[in-house]
Amino acid sequence: MTAKKIITVIGARPQFVKAAIVSRAFEVLDIQEIIIHTGQHYDPNMSKVFFDQLLMNKPDYNLNVGSTEPTKQLAMMLEKLSPILDKEKPDAVHVYGDTNSTVAACLAAVAKDIPLIHTEAGERIYRRYQVPEEVNRVIADSVASLNLTCTRRAENFLIREGISQSRVKFVGDPMYDLFCWGKSQLNSQANLNPEALGLKDFEYHLATIHRAQNTADKDVLLKILNALDKADMPVVLPIHPRVKNLLQKWNWKPQKSLKIIQSLGYFDFLNLLLKCKRCFTDSGGVTREAFFANKPCIVPMENSWWTDVVESGWMVTCDIDEGEILQNINSFSPRSKPPEGIFGDGNSSSAIANEIFKFLNTDLKDVSWHRLGNHNELPKSVVADCSIGNYKYITGELLKAGYNFIPFGEAEKQLESNKKFVLMRHDIDFNLKDALRIAEIEADMGIFATYFFMLRTEHYNLFSTEGTNIVKKILGLGHHFGLHFDMASYPENSIEKDLAIAVNKEALVLEDWFNEKVEIVSFHRPNQLILKGSSELSGARPHTYMDKFTDTIEYISDSRGLWSNGNPLQTKAFAQKKPLHILTHPIWWKESFISPYEVLQRFVEQKKIDIEKSVAENNTVYQRGLYSYLADK
Repeated sequence: MTAKKIITVIGARPQFVKAAIVSRAFEVLDIQEIIIHTGQHYDPNMSKVFFDQLLMNKPDYNLNVGSTEPTKQLAMMLEKLSPILDKEKPDAVHVYGDTNSTVAACLAAVAKDIPLIHTEAGERIYRRYQVPEEVNRVIADSVASLNLTCTRRAENFLIREGISQSRVKFVGDPMYDLFCWGKSQLNSQANLNPEALGLKDFEYHLATIHRAQNTADKDVLLKILNALDKADMPVVLPIHPRVKNLLQKWNWKPQKSLKIIQSLGYFDFLNLLLKCKRCFTDSGGVTREAFFANKPCIVPMENSWWTDVVESGWMVTCDIDEGEILQNINSFSPRSKPPEGIFGDGNSSSAIANEIFKFLNTDLKDVSWHRLGNHNELPKSVVADCSIGNYKYITGELLKAGYNFIPFGEAEKQLESNKKFVLMRHDIDFNLKDALRIAEIEADMGIFATYFFMLRTEHYNLFSTEGTNIVKKILGLGHHFGLHFDMASYPENSIEKDLAIAVNKEALVLEDWFNEKVEIVSFHRPNQLILKGSSELSGARPHTYMDKFTDTIEYISDSRGLWSNGNPLQTKAFAQKKPLHILTHPIWWKESFISPYEVLQRFVEQKKIDIEKSVAENNTVYQRGLYSYLADK
């Protein structure tokens, strides 16, 4: 079998670090990897040193884009990536993280219909302003055929956003793999020790600052640096080239505790990290490395991508406030031991390579972009039968034709007198609010139907305040009361006698709660025993599948959101002015024509919102954002 080929696009320190370990795993699985270095990090201390120290394969291509305004940088990357993709014809493009190099490779790949694989997918702080990394990560996650996450939390974020589960795999963090390997290499690879900087082990802090939100505004950056300069202990800051240029421009120099040094290679930085007291950083990569090294970490951001570390007690976020920064850098201390397993078990690189290998050896046309399945598995567009306007028209025409809408108990008498009538039946499977809407429309038209409510269902609660009020409103409009009995709630081998007992028990509960007689029973998901029409199934109460309601009376149903035999006005029975037994499910009937599948999708989405609101109403912890108004009640 011919080896599969992938192109990995990298351009910044965090990506060099991850690629260093993952590329080795590709070799074991006979995956041919072409490495493209965009040149986004072009300073030797931010780029070449990592290739040299981490035993990385030299890049097959270097785009040398350098530093410039982001849109120009992206444009240059896209222009230079395009001919390489044409030449190499990879089976997939592989990217890491959230840099401009990441998003440029994403756009180039999808423009050429090449599958994209995103490692370190799914991390979120849900902030976009001055956080281009979040934007880049969201773009990559959205277009990637395979998203590989470093944490379970990131996996959950993607699923919540509707990304197909088949496109999301938790693999752990390759940076942890490299960290474990790097520690074993320090004696031979690290050239810089604290002593060389005039420092003692565990008597200094290590800091990095580079994010746009902390460096784009002069006041913000200087507030951070001034706070670090006042720390009780020395603070070592390997400086980012962009920050270095800004400080030279502003002629700013530290006066006390802050010690600015050149950017460091992986091993020298790791050596300083392992021997520091605390770490202060806005880097997602350094945040994790600090956690791996069991170092308390302070992050000058409102949010951090690595919420797991915050919740573990080993990282704290702080505002850009000199006093708050100073207090944390001087005294922040975790309250417990660091948890294990958040970022995998140290074998993430193998997991990544294995997932990519499996992906490359499957039919890529079968990638499921919808969370419920492949596009071929989703329902095709159909002409919808149900709308409120159409319901009013059908019932209106029945009234014009002289049909009476009667309860089931009057059917035999009406049949004997040869009158035309409708048994209008509504089985409430999902939503009580939809039932109330139909009930109100019918009452305004002088129509009275029978509403069948389920006692045992996961979808609504008849005994909640809202559920009880809705049922009472429906009955108060003059409609009739029925039990919708769910067969699936009872053993499949139940005999008629046992079912009759169960039906009676449920009916008595409803009658006691609503002080209203349950006149008749309908069955949810009826089996063959029910469809035979046995009168024994429901005890003393009749049920809607008995022969007298289905044989001599035309039975019409919208059970799947579509009329089973055309709408009632198209039936032979209507043309002959014969009796009709019409079953509708109120959930299908909306203001406009909507396909049954879409109706259920919207129901599920609304159900989630209802649950969120209920949780917020019952717990102040959830009274945030959309539900913050509840905190004032």
